Amino acid sequence: MNYPTRYLALLTLGLATACQSKEEKANAALADALEAQAESPAEQARMAAQKAAYALPPARPASAVDVRAGVEQLLPAEGYLELVSVKGQALQPITLSLPPMWRIGVKPGYPKVGPGYKIPFEAVLRWKPTGYVETKPKSALLVLQTPKDSLMRFYISEMSVGSKVMQVRPGEPVTVQGVLYTYLDRDNAQRLLVYPYQNKQVYLPLAN
Repeated sequence: MNYPTRYLALLTLGLATACQSKEEKANAALADALEAQAESPAEQARMAAQKAAYALPPARPASAVDVRAGVEQLLPAEGYLELVSVKGQALQPITLSLPPMWRIGVKPGYPKVGPGYKIPFEAVLRWKPTGYVETKPKSALLVLQTPKDSLMRFYISEMSVGSKVMQVRPGEPVTVQGVLYTYLDRDNAQRLLVYPYQNKQVYLPLAN
């Protein structure tokens, strides 16, 4: 059957218009759905959490916090390393990953990081050998932090296993450098929460 050229042109235009109309309607519906989702209270809460997690705090001087209680968490719980003195340096703003234990309660889609500070420090430690009944050792190896394993704590080892170490003697003070990681406490803006090196919650008050 031969259709007039004008009729074919109108039919083609009608089909194209119909297809375009369906596509436009689908795009409009999608845009409305996304807009509604973005304006929902749940989405607003998630976006606010994302923004807060990546908002870096202001840099602070070393005098803003006493790091002693935090550095003590880097020492063995058995108490054979004594913290004689410690001097913190300027607080460096940083975004920190949450420890594995803290990620359990994080809702899907919510950030697993938080704002905080990296705080370099210099400390004087003293080894007090314990548990030796007969002969006390004359020296041992103190395992130190390094930039690649700054979450590692200080401890005494009888051998070097690839870590950075220094020789120490009983009762003799030694100077070490390290880094302490802390989070902004979401419940109290006037204190920091120390990374749970020993699975403890330790807070550091901020100076006004």
